[in-house]
Amino acid sequence: MHRIVRPATAVVALMLAPGAIGITTTASAQTTAPAPQAGGGAQGQAAQLDEIVITAERREQSLQTAPVAVSALGGATLKEAGVADVSDLTRSVPSVVIAPAAGGVPQVYVRGVGTFASNAYAEQSVAVNLDGIYISRPAGANGFFYDLQRVEVLKGPQGTLYGRNASGGALNVLPETPKLGEQSATATLDIGNYDLRKGDAAVNVPLGDKAALRASGMVIDRKGYLTDGYNDDQGQAGRLQLLLEPTEDWRVRLSGDYYHRGGKGSGQVQYPYVDTDNPWIGPSDARAVAAYYAGLPAASAHSPLIQNAKKDGFIDDQFWGTHAEISHDFSFATLTIIPAYREVKEDYLSYIPSAFRVNSESQQRSVEARLASRDSGPLTWLAGAYYFSEDVDAKQDYNHWVQETVMNSKLTDETVAAFGQLTYALTDALRLTAGGRVTHEEKSQDSQFGTATFSPTKPALSSRADDRIWNAATWKVGVDYDLAPQSLLYANVGTGFKAGGFYASAGADTFNPEHLTAYSLGLKNRFWDNRVQLNLEAFDYEYRDQQISYLAPTLTGVSSFPYAPSFVTQNVGRSRIRGFEIEGRWKATSSDLLTATVQYTDTRYTSFTYNYFSNFGAPPSVGCPYTNASGTASPTPVAPSAIYSVNCSGKPATNAPRWTANIGYEHEFAFADGSGLTAAADVYLSASYYTAYDYLAEQVQGGYHMTNLRLTYNAANDRWSVTGYVNNVENQAVVNTSYQPNQAFGNGLNFANIRPPRTYGVRATVRY
Repeated sequence: MHRIVRPATAVVALMLAPGAIGITTTASAQTTAPAPQAGGGAQGQAAQLDEIVITAERREQSLQTAPVAVSALGGATLKEAGVADVSDLTRSVPSVVIAPAAGGVPQVYVRGVGTFASNAYAEQSVAVNLDGIYISRPAGANGFFYDLQRVEVLKGPQGTLYGRNASGGALNVLPETPKLGEQSATATLDIGNYDLRKGDAAVNVPLGDKAALRASGMVIDRKGYLTDGYNDDQGQAGRLQLLLEPTEDWRVRLSGDYYHRGGKGSGQVQYPYVDTDNPWIGPSDARAVAAYYAGLPAASAHSPLIQNAKKDGFIDDQFWGTHAEISHDFSFATLTIIPAYREVKEDYLSYIPSAFRVNSESQQRSVEARLASRDSGPLTWLAGAYYFSEDVDAKQDYNHWVQETVMNSKLTDETVAAFGQLTYALTDALRLTAGGRVTHEEKSQDSQFGTATFSPTKPALSSRADDRIWNAATWKVGVDYDLAPQSLLYANVGTGFKAGGFYASAGADTFNPEHLTAYSLGLKNRFWDNRVQLNLEAFDYEYRDQQISYLAPTLTGVSSFPYAPSFVTQNVGRSRIRGFEIEGRWKATSSDLLTATVQYTDTRYTSFTYNYFSNFGAPPSVGCPYTNASGTASPTPVAPSAIYSVNCSGKPATNAPRWTANIGYEHEFAFADGSGLTAAADVYLSASYYTAYDYLAEQVQGGYHMTNLRLTYNAANDRWSVTGYVNNVENQAVVNTSYQPNQAFGNGLNFANIRPPRTYGVRATVRY
């Protein structure tokens, strides 16, 4: 920790220089703009930054007074930046990397902590919450980026207030809610390249003085980015909310939402690319097929079972949920109860380039109850209880043409937790915080598992049942101090864990929870009359028993071929993550806004070993030392197959570039009639990073920069606006994640998920 404390201390001294600190402002809404001043700039607005109110710590507070590391993006900012789904957050928040996997499942990484979601039972290391409801299935993080109030990104373990599966942080997506006494509507149409047609709308209707209804929806239809039509986007979504406030101290909000995703779904490209001039060659494109065969060993390439990706991939997923938020104000505290139910149905065929067929269904139920004190007196506190249960029924067929693996499993999960956090003000400027959570979790899984090699028929299945119980205690302690009216210094130590679970195997099939302890030191500042904001945080993470998912040797239960490569999740070693983040905003004039965020992350595995299976005994294609471990395996693999032990200790984490930054500039041209023209540009910069645990040179995404431009005309009465935009001006091909699907050959053939190329279009919005 001392390595990061000294630089941070120097920054504190700089911030305390005479004249550096400004005047405190009070936020009373989610986003509060300063009052206009005489002689102001564009449309009379003062040259001051807005305040943003967040609920990251389960109560409303200003972003600048919250002693935690959190980034917040308002709904208007998200729409202006064209953030249409969770994966777009990568270019808006430098600490976040979101990488879609097979079936379009988003994989969320924050400061190098995340999960490669390889199967239907995978759970994220970063909790995704929609309107306060934890989304258990990674695929369920799609389809709700419309009519939003804001998005909050909490960095570091959130074991106290968010619990399990938040070891890397939390992503809170908060929709707009009904407003009493307001009749309003908004609609947006987006037309762009790749035949993009996207529309979203929302309407708010008052139902007397004590109730309101809000309905919103979204439809999107876009052709695929890849040459064979994969990586398209087809979906329909809707949300309906009813707000009731029968008395001053009771508030009830009912909500239901639905999302359907269709089209061809996701596809992967060979990496390095088949054609460097056209990286977006899809897996079933004739050029990709020819390159695939060229990379196979001569003997196997002539087998009639060797095939490549086809054009019949599809996705037909459905997600829906309903919940209530019931709150009652007592004289001393506010009670909030949130019961919820959600379903996720996945049905897709994806080529990677092997065929990955998934049909799964999940039902989750949860209830959270919180009692939060009023913000009066030196002590503020929050106490709560949480219950969660889930049933997952999944059928998965992974066929890479030499070997086919079938996994049918039923998973049940039940979790109960109690948590609390309190803050005590020792003086008007100094506060201490402590919190904790205890969790009890029971999981069971009934599986059918089978594999077949060079067989034209489906593999025979064997059954296995297992159950486990885990108990965990997570905690947080912190201190924060007002150096000046708008300068907050804070330090925290917190822990988090991700639940253990199962994978399909005829043998050992269990992995344990992972744990992360984080030390952080931060400084939040507003100065120069609220025109400049500068926030800094240094962090040091200790990560142990990290769960990784990869193709590993799995027991088949068949003596003639005892092992097969299939996706499993296992605990591996330890790692350290250290770094710092700087966020700056400068309202230079009433018409000019400059923003910059820079993050440095140094990740290193202190201990990291895993096993690699080769069907034909070929040495593994990896960038780490390895030894033949066939002789120590039980049972011994049947020749010519072999098991290798790979040691990647000393390597960095995947999807964790050492340097990332986002720099933006916005200027408003104000016209005499009250209308305005806003020009904005931002550029995202990233250092190189590994995209897979094989650590091959071919799996490195090189450093890059990506620029986005937009020009918006706002009518004088703010009734309508039109935006022209270009994203990824450079047409950069950027890899999210990659892996070797054909370990059977040990040929190093690598495939990757790739981000969108250059996109452009026109977006029109009307408001009432």
